[in-house]
Amino acid sequence: MKKLLFLGCNHLQLDYLKAARTLGFHVVATDQNPDAPGAVEADDFRVAGYLDQDKLLAVAQKAGMSAGDRIFTASAHFAYEGAARLAQSLGLVFAPVQIIDTCLDKRKFYDQLNNLEIPVPPTRVYQEGMELKPGQQYYLKSDYGKTPHYNYYIQDKAPALPPRDLYYRECFLLQEEIVGEHFRVNLYGDQMALFITTGPNTFSPLRRLPRHHQDIHDKLLTLRSALGLDNWLIKFDVLMDKTGWYVIDLGLDPPMRLRQLCQWQGISFGEAYVRQYLLDDQAALPAWQDLYHEVKISGNSGIGFSFDPPGPPKEPIS
Repeated sequence: MKKLLFLGCNHLQLDYLKAARTLGFHVVATDQNPDAPGAVEADDFRVAGYLDQDKLLAVAQKAGMSAGDRIFTASAHFAYEGAARLAQSLGLVFAPVQIIDTCLDKRKFYDQLNNLEIPVPPTRVYQEGMELKPGQQYYLKSDYGKTPHYNYYIQDKAPALPPRDLYYRECFLLQEEIVGEHFRVNLYGDQMALFITTGPNTFSPLRRLPRHHQDIHDKLLTLRSALGLDNWLIKFDVLMDKTGWYVIDLGLDPPMRLRQLCQWQGISFGEAYVRQYLLDDQAALPAWQDLYHEVKISGNSGIGFSFDPPGPPKEPIS
């Protein structure tokens, strides 16, 4: 039986943990919380944070993991950094450290986008005291920051920069605001699962993008291939105004919008996600033309979600 080192097992990760065990993996789970919900669901559980390489290495060695075993996470973005570093040490299958770092470090990510001629809002490395355009709104983002960590919306004057930490390692980036529509693009296989933000904590699926659909599809496939992540499910934040489109972010963790749409339809997203990553089953999720339905989804992982209509339309009786 193959062993699986599973990083992070709070409530949001339970579906993936259970699916991995159902697929026949011996799951060695880790979390920095000794009372994490997944502790009782795993075959073996050890207390270790996903960036604590010494503890993780000790857990893997005690479990007797070898190059044929796997490592998996469905946690926050730094868990992917921890997984990549550990996989490199043990020879486990995972994306290389430098690729994960390109995805997490905004400066490296934007450089990659520019190299592939993928549009990015005007962005430059920020220096304290840098002159700002009068009346121009900006986002001031730390290199490794994620909302709400060091993502400031500013005009005319920038705040003093905080001390360096995990979210601010080398620099801040100053990015001009793009006023337009905000789309979440989930790329799996050659499919795009599309959602539009319609209000605070409210979003809806789209059959296709209103403009630039094929161009965005082709460019994002090129980007994912350049990163060597062809078998991954990656989410992108795309902005669209009257003149064009722009990529502003990438996420490696499981897509919440797509997960909720699957839940609404009674599809086990956790099982499909694990099958794709651990069994290389690129057909684990249905094609977008089959997944797409009109529904308004409201909420977040903290308050829960509601759906309008509450369930998908039933198939007509023939």
